[in-house]
Amino acid sequence: MNLAFLLIVEDESDKKFILDLYLQFYPLLKQRAYSFTHNNDVVDDLIHDSFIKIIPKISFLRSLSSYKLASYIVNTLKHTCLDYIRKEKRRNQRVFTGMTDDMAEQIPNLLAAVTEDKYIQQEASEALEQVLLQLPERDRNLLYFKYNMSMKDKEIGRLLDIAEQHVRQYVARARRKALQIMSEGEGYNVRDE
Repeated sequence: MNLAFLLIVEDESDKKFILDLYLQFYPLLKQRAYSFTHNNDVVDDLIHDSFIKIIPKISFLRSLSSYKLASYIVNTLKHTCLDYIRKEKRRNQRVFTGMTDDMAEQIPNLLAAVTEDKYIQQEASEALEQVLLQLPERDRNLLYFKYNMSMKDKEIGRLLDIAEQHVRQYVARARRKALQIMSEGEGYNVRDE
C-alpha cells in the first residue's frame, strides 16, 4: 500500500486522522471508483488523488459527523473520477491514427454508444439530484444511506435516531415523495407501491 500522499501532512495527529480515514473508507472508495471508471489500473490513483484534495480541509473534516464525513469523502472521489473520465475522453478525441482515408470510418463506433449511454445516465443522475434537493434533509439522508451507501436498516436507524423496525417504512415514504416530485416536474408515470 503506497501512501505517499501522507508525506504532505506535517502534523502527526493530522497524519493519523487521514490514515484512519483512508483505512476506514478504502473498501467503499475502491468499489465506488471502479463503478465510475471500470478500470482497476487507475482506482488506487483516483483514491489517492481524492485524499490529496481533502488534506487541506482536515479541520473542516474533523468538524463533520460520521455520515456527513463519509458523504463528503465519497463525493470528493466521485468528482475526482468524473474529472478523470473527462480528461480521458478529451485525450481519446485527440488521437491521430495516421491515415485519413482508411477502413476505420466504416467500423461502427462502439465507444460512441457507450459514451451516449453514460451521458443519458449522467442526465438522469442530475435530474435525480435535483429531485433529491427538494426533499427534506431526513428523507434525502434516508435515500442516500439506503441506496448510495448500501447501509443496512440497523445502521441507518442508529445514525438518524430512528427505530430499526421503522426505517424501511421511512425509506418507502421518502422514495414515494421523490417519485411524486419527479412525476410533477417531468411528467413521469409514478406507480403506487
